Amino acid sequence: MLPTPPSSATLALRRLTLHDLPDCLELAQNRGWYPDRRLWTLLLTAGTGYGIDDPRGGLRAVCVSHRYGPEERPGLTVLSMLLVHRDHAGQGLGRRLLGEVIAHEPVEALALYASEERVPLYEDLGFHAAPAGDVETLEGRFARVETVPGVRVRRATAGDLRALLDVDREIFGLDRTPLLTRLPAFADGMSLAEDDEGQVLGFAALRTEPHTALLGPLVAREPALARALVADLAREVRTPLRIVLEHHQEELRAWLTRNGLRPVLRSRLMLRGTPALPGDRLRRYAPLSTATG
Repeated sequence: MLPTPPSSATLALRRLTLHDLPDCLELAQNRGWYPDRRLWTLLLTAGTGYGIDDPRGGLRAVCVSHRYGPEERPGLTVLSMLLVHRDHAGQGLGRRLLGEVIAHEPVEALALYASEERVPLYEDLGFHAAPAGDVETLEGRFARVETVPGVRVRRATAGDLRALLDVDREIFGLDRTPLLTRLPAFADGMSLAEDDEGQVLGFAALRTEPHTALLGPLVAREPALARALVADLAREVRTPLRIVLEHHQEELRAWLTRNGLRPVLRSRLMLRGTPALPGDRLRRYAPLSTATG
């Protein structure tokens, strides 16, 4: 007679490392997600991965957190990548995992992006839908547009990192150094907008996969700068372009749809322990992904 496998309730939560990357990719594929090696590598190095092992091998469940603000006193944690193996779904494992991860976080202010079907789970764990906090994923073949007049855009270099961190902190509202310092290695291209005196006014990053180019993050002090950054990075893209757009950015959304992109997905921003995200939402156009906030 075969031994009974351990119940998920008896399995301990542990921190994940890059050694767990293959198992994270396998679990993503198990749930029908694209096994995005570069994104998972970024998440596990810039953030904190949590997992519950399957005694038979691999992982039964995972979740990732990103803390923003000073290391000794972070102001916000963004949670993402909550995945439960198909064989163990519907048994309360995701709820238990997320509850334990929340208990590990040193701050009360938590955020995550939820699909519509997962909203009740997060509401049961104390989250609420943020007012006007939805994000919409747009995708399509971007039309070739001329450079936006009156805006100076150039490709970013390693020497621009400090200026990028400064403008991001101003707009996002918290320091994101652990994430953004890894962005040049993660992205295939980064552009910045600047004034005549060389002051950085915004930036964006692009990475390419075999069938899609993904644009984000995108932060800028005004809509014309955001358009110019998109146009610069998309100029040589030969695949469909995808961008996760803050829903309140109606002007940029209209410009993107005029240039060939169409909505394909909507996610809801959920918050716990805070009424709103920090920073200036009017100048925050797109996250790197819903996995990082």
